[in-house]
Amino acid sequence: MPRHRREPSRLYRFTVSLVKAVAILAGLFALGLVSAYVAMQLVMEKDRVEVPRVVGVDSVAAGQLIGEAGLTPRVVAEEFSDKVPKGHVATQRPSGGTRAKIGSEVRLFLSRGTDQLEVPNVAGGTLPQAQRSLAEAGLTLGKVTAIHSDAHARETIIAQDPPAGAPAVRGTTVRLLQSLGPWEEMVTMPDLRGREMVTAVNLLRELQVEARVSFESSVSRQGQVIAQDPPPGARVKVGGQVRITVGD
Repeated sequence: MPRHRREPSRLYRFTVSLVKAVAILAGLFALGLVSAYVAMQLVMEKDRVEVPRVVGVDSVAAGQLIGEAGLTPRVVAEEFSDKVPKGHVATQRPSGGTRAKIGSEVRLFLSRGTDQLEVPNVAGGTLPQAQRSLAEAGLTLGKVTAIHSDAHARETIIAQDPPAGAPAVRGTTVRLLQSLGPWEEMVTMPDLRGREMVTAVNLLRELQVEARVSFESSVSRQGQVIAQDPPPGARVKVGGQVRITVGD
């Protein structure tokens, strides 16, 4: 016996119709949003242009390209670059290929060229000469160490670190070795006045200083040192001479 198929209830049909209507409305709303977004983008793009790529281009040509695109070029700074020649654009903001509002500013950073250089040779000169050479090269004077040297005159620069010709970046510190001249051993003169001549001469001999003796008439101080040159406390080079005056 065939079964009778039940017809959907009125509530079910209403629910299905309502769901379909909501889905259609949601679709129309989403389509409207997309259309509005596209329309807004189109309106916004009307007064926007593509920023030309000018990195590596010399500053004059870069300014012309940016101006022809309806934008305003402005050089804001310089920076060192090992890849971009001096006077050419090293960096730009905004970058090339992006879109910007007509008349807006494109900031340019020009290359100062490489900051790599060779250390100048300052050996053989004086300290002021070395300071001037290093400053002109963009380098910094570092610690100066002084030593005695029989081969180099006093105040002459003996050596430097880094050495001449070595690669360096601007601002590198250069240390110097300066000559104090030949080593000269010095002794301090004792007070010889009032001493017997023999005692004074022997004392000077112990100090490795030569005594040059002269005599002066003196009844009260015969045989004693009356005067000396250099005076007591003076510094005398080993092997040097001291004049003593003895009473006669």
